[in-house]
Amino acid sequence: AGGMSFLVASSLSFVAANRGAEGPRVGQASAAAAQQWQAAAAAAALASMPAPAHAGGMFDFGITLPFVAITFLTMMATLNALWYAPVTAEVDDRNAKLLKTLSEATDMLSKADEIQVEYTEQIREAREKAAAEVKAYREKTEKVIAAQIASATAERDAKAAEVRKKLEADIDAKKKS
Repeated sequence: AGGMSFLVASSLSFVAANRGAEGPRVGQASAAAAQQWQAAAAAAALASMPAPAHAGGMFDFGITLPFVAITFLTMMATLNALWYAPVTAEVDDRNAKLLKTLSEATDMLSKADEIQVEYTEQIREAREKAAAEVKAYREKTEKVIAAQIASATAERDAKAAEVRKKLEADIDAKKKS
């Protein structure tokens, strides 16, 4: 805007020559051309320079700050009502279900441990009982076998004594004959 006002204020002779004037003289033409180039260079330099910071710059907190704050609070309330509240409710429900499942699993694990201890005790008692019964059966069987061996030994000894007496009687009979 500043550069344009400079161009408007100066003559527009560098854009077009005045109509009714005769051709400029050689000395005046070079001076006028130099003046025109200077004006164009000044206008280009002015246009390329940054504009000074005015209202609406980076740190201008006029009406934008309250507008941004109101927009932020409105969006926060809207998102809380439409998005965060349902998602939070779902997450809370999921956490409650997980805690319920976890507590049930813990209860089942403790029951399983109790059952395992009970079964282990029953197995130990059954093994002790079986071992005692096997021991009693073995002792009973050994007694029966020992009795059978004793009776067989006594029978053998009796038969052997009888055969010996018979042989002695036969030998004595043959001796006497």
